[in-house]
Amino acid sequence: MLTNSYLEYFLTLLGWVVNNGLWNILITTGLFAAPVAFRLIGIWLKVREEGEDEGNKGALSIPRMEHAIYSSFLVMIACCMPLMNVDMSTIKYDTSRAQSCGTWTPKAPDDTGYSPVISSINDQTAAAPVWWYLIHKLAKGITQASVATIPCRPDMRQLRFEVQHTRINNKSLAEELQDFTNDCYSLALYMWKRQDQGQTKDKVTLRDIEWIGSKTFLSNYYGSLQSKTPRAEFAWNESRDSGRPDTGRGGYPTCSEWWNKADSGLQARVVDQADPGLWTRLSAAMTMIGGNAADYKEAIIRRLVSPESLTVSQGGHVYAGYGGNADFTLDNSVSRVAAIGGTALGSLAAFPAFDAMRQALPMVQAVLLMAVVVILPLILAFSAYEIKTVITLTFVLFALNFLTFWWELTRWLDSWLLTALYSSDTHSSFNMAGFQNSSDDLIMNFVMATMFLVLPAVWMGALSWAGIRIGGALDGAFRNGTAKVEQSGGEAVNKMKSTVKM
Repeated sequence: MLTNSYLEYFLTLLGWVVNNGLWNILITTGLFAAPVAFRLIGIWLKVREEGEDEGNKGALSIPRMEHAIYSSFLVMIACCMPLMNVDMSTIKYDTSRAQSCGTWTPKAPDDTGYSPVISSINDQTAAAPVWWYLIHKLAKGITQASVATIPCRPDMRQLRFEVQHTRINNKSLAEELQDFTNDCYSLALYMWKRQDQGQTKDKVTLRDIEWIGSKTFLSNYYGSLQSKTPRAEFAWNESRDSGRPDTGRGGYPTCSEWWNKADSGLQARVVDQADPGLWTRLSAAMTMIGGNAADYKEAIIRRLVSPESLTVSQGGHVYAGYGGNADFTLDNSVSRVAAIGGTALGSLAAFPAFDAMRQALPMVQAVLLMAVVVILPLILAFSAYEIKTVITLTFVLFALNFLTFWWELTRWLDSWLLTALYSSDTHSSFNMAGFQNSSDDLIMNFVMATMFLVLPAVWMGALSWAGIRIGGALDGAFRNGTAKVEQSGGEAVNKMKSTVKM
């Protein structure tokens, strides 16, 4: 059995364990036979009510009762009796998409935060009826094949989310970056202006000198400027540090060394603040979409060492969710929010809600799948083991599993639009994937976020076209299941909205 999320991994086993328990209760109490008995009584009463023109009533009732008994026992054997073993050794977490697209290597469920829960039910064994076991494999197989038809593209929304929420938590590093700004960047900027370069109109140069890792300053000025205080990461060098006191606490590196030195340079230490997996996924993403990984890496480092980022890292927290802002100006400037207008103001509450909804949907899917598995024996018993009910439940399980395809399709569209938008002349080419965007394309973000619910709703509604009346129930379950998450995600910002309006 394959699963598509960590939560589904152990909920699948839990669902079948409870399913087996309920079926055992029906068997031991004899209640499993009661629906068949009621069904036979119903057939007998119906035959008695028919007129004499129907022929011999006894001969008419016997084949009908036989058909009811045969079909009921067929449903019991195929859909109720647990025959196929299910345990943690037979359940596999699906990594095929990650391996084929090469964007990241997912952890085994045992290595995640779910490990304590998984170990607590690891000794449990269950069994699944033959029909539902086959339907599970069929549904997962069709879903995987459908997902494989979607071209590989990294989840740029999630990648941008990780970048936006990477912080420089090392206080000494943050202070050293400030020292570098005072000792190197501010002096280099002054020297650049003094040499009549301040009159340049070259946009590339002007963009480059906006941050402390400027290539212009590294090649022209940082080689001659030095730290004003000793740095323990750099050894004393007589030829370089002559004329400065040797305090025994390190040397006085040039600004170029201070920034570029492998392992101990500021740039390398800033890179270490981010999750190593972020750089791996970034490299894979750039290979996939044909971008320049070095440029993206520089954009991320620029964002990490920006004054706004350091302020948030050391003194506060700003939520930048689905819409995403990396420079925090939209979130921190009330006047800017008021200037952008009602759409931006609404996004402050909507984007945290969208982000929470996006994370919650696969969880709701896993819980609903478990719930359906648990109630299978009861529903079949209440329906007197009708084959029609089996067909309906088959569509329910298939529809729930196939939702994974629609979310993958929405993620692909979302990532493609982000890449297309920020790779065009619509925005500055320096603003890669919107990493440094303070007034995002709000309408596009609203539309793409709602697609996570709209496309599954279309799928559920389309099932009713085939006569399967489950679309409304499942769509309502997902909306209700994520409504509280969305509400909680935006609730904190709603108070700020009312304050701004006042």
